[in-house]
Amino acid sequence: MLGDGGEPDVSDSFARRFGTIVLLITFGLFGVWAAFAPLDSASIAPGTVTVKNYRRTVQHLEGGIVKQIFVRDGQHVEKGKQLLVLDTTELGSELEILRGQYFSLAAMEGRLVAERDGLPDLQFSPQLDSEQDQRAVEAKTNEITLFKARLLDRQGEVKVLEQQIKQLNSQIGGLGSLIKSKAELIESYVGEISDLEELLADGFVDKRRLTDVKRSMTRTEGEIVGHRASIEEAKLKIAEAKLQIVQKDMKFQTEVIDELGRVRATLFDVKEKRTISLDRVARSVIVAPVGGKILGLSMHTIGGVIKPGESLLDVVPDNEELVIEAKLIPVDIDRVSIGDKADIRFSAFKRATTPVIEGELVSISADSLVDEQTGTSYYLARVEITQKGRDALDNLVLVPGMPAEVVIKTGERTLLEYIIQPATNVFARSLTEE
Repeated sequence: MLGDGGEPDVSDSFARRFGTIVLLITFGLFGVWAAFAPLDSASIAPGTVTVKNYRRTVQHLEGGIVKQIFVRDGQHVEKGKQLLVLDTTELGSELEILRGQYFSLAAMEGRLVAERDGLPDLQFSPQLDSEQDQRAVEAKTNEITLFKARLLDRQGEVKVLEQQIKQLNSQIGGLGSLIKSKAELIESYVGEISDLEELLADGFVDKRRLTDVKRSMTRTEGEIVGHRASIEEAKLKIAEAKLQIVQKDMKFQTEVIDELGRVRATLFDVKEKRTISLDRVARSVIVAPVGGKILGLSMHTIGGVIKPGESLLDVVPDNEELVIEAKLIPVDIDRVSIGDKADIRFSAFKRATTPVIEGELVSISADSLVDEQTGTSYYLARVEITQKGRDALDNLVLVPGMPAEVVIKTGERTLLEYIIQPATNVFARSLTEE
């Protein structure tokens, strides 16, 4: 501008120069600050408050129909307290069937053992003997009756064979006596023949008389041979009868041992099924594994159906330390490390300013996981609240499932590095392109 005398206005020129200097100083100071002043670098991840050693999930292996419900969501329970009871009507019927099968098989086992060992009476197991159930009594009575009938049948068969042996021995004795008398008769024939031969030589007897005596002796010798053959035949029959006795006993023993093996195998199977059914009955009463607070009760209806392995509820153990599980995006995984500090904000607290709590990164999953709802990948990070953070919580109470925002401090960078980092990354990638 020109003054009154047509000369330039000195104050206006000074103002422009002063303004330029101020701008240059400002930009210069800003540049120095941007190049050297450190700023915190962080990775932000959504998280959830959870139990450090994980809540105890209550499930049921086989599932079933709900008969009773004793708890509600948020209720505190002691260890061993009944939570739910499942209906056992079907299991009760199955147990009664197995119980009846057990009585029959156990009684049969006692009878077969007595037959195998050749005992005169049955000896049942103490467990079966102590049973007062009418089915057990009937099973024992039936097996005792069968045992006696089979014993009499075997004894009858053996008695018949023994009687045959006795008769054959008597026959052998009679034949022996006949042979002895026939032998004595032959001796008399020999003497008589000798005398007749002398008399015949002197002409005192007829030759026919000598011939008749010799014929009688020959006939007697033949009879002795026949009797001896009969004795051998009788001895052979005795041996056969004795063999039949042994074979019948061996056959019976083989059948008994085979049947005993089958009965014991079936009895073992019945006992196993009964044990499993009793275990299921015992587990129909679902109890708290630990003392704590009930969360996520999924069954509220009497008569409702529980699927096998279905999660029924969670129990948060008493005095269990709480941590925050955060989902880190994969691009941040190389920027964080165990021991990094973190700022935690709990939006659930009803305050004008959400408190910031200090935490520390204590673990990171070895591999990425996939969120089933969104399908996005993430790394699971666990952050524990430090003592400083616990002090900052004051009287605020954390509850499992509470949402949180976790800001993990990954280091320091200047503002200039924040600005030029994207450009340098693009430049570095462009140098690798063909």
